[in-house]
Amino acid sequence: MYDLLLLGSLITGDKTGYKLQKIVGSALQPMRKVSSGVLYPSLERLEKEGLVTSTVHEEGRKMKLWHITASGVDRFIELMKEKIPSDAKRNDRIHFKLRSLDSVSLTEQLAILEEFQSFIEKDLDFYQHAQKDMTEHQARFPENKERFRILAEAYELDIQLAKTKLTWINKQLADRKNSAQQLDTYN
Repeated sequence: MYDLLLLGSLITGDKTGYKLQKIVGSALQPMRKVSSGVLYPSLERLEKEGLVTSTVHEEGRKMKLWHITASGVDRFIELMKEKIPSDAKRNDRIHFKLRSLDSVSLTEQLAILEEFQSFIEKDLDFYQHAQKDMTEHQARFPENKERFRILAEAYELDIQLAKTKLTWINKQLADRKNSAQQLDTYN
């Protein structure tokens, strides 16, 4: 899962493992950390696959500098084009792609944003139906009315978050479509 983020981070230039660990850590949810025991084996595997190379620099302290290869760039583009499965790591994968949007074509940017939009629209629909069910359960099961009220309120948070994400996505899509139209006008 980290291949996309590691390769995308190296697209912008060579980095140390320490810097990559900071980048990956900042791309994850605030309370999740990436350990060296995960990061360095991933980098070593990418190196064995010919997607990155490393060189040791001994200026001051000894450190390894990681560099993406042409094959690594190709693999990064493939990963950006892949559809994201609906699984527990979906949000991380989406966020990894969003952090590297500038590294792919406008067409790919639109496809990624539209995929994100589709996920969030489905989530919103789910949350709205679940909230409606909890509201109906309040009347049907008065002995658990307070429990269902709290559940309905929790779904309200999910609904508002999904709506905020959709507002952001729609702005990103509109900005990119506007850019594409301006390019067409000039060409």
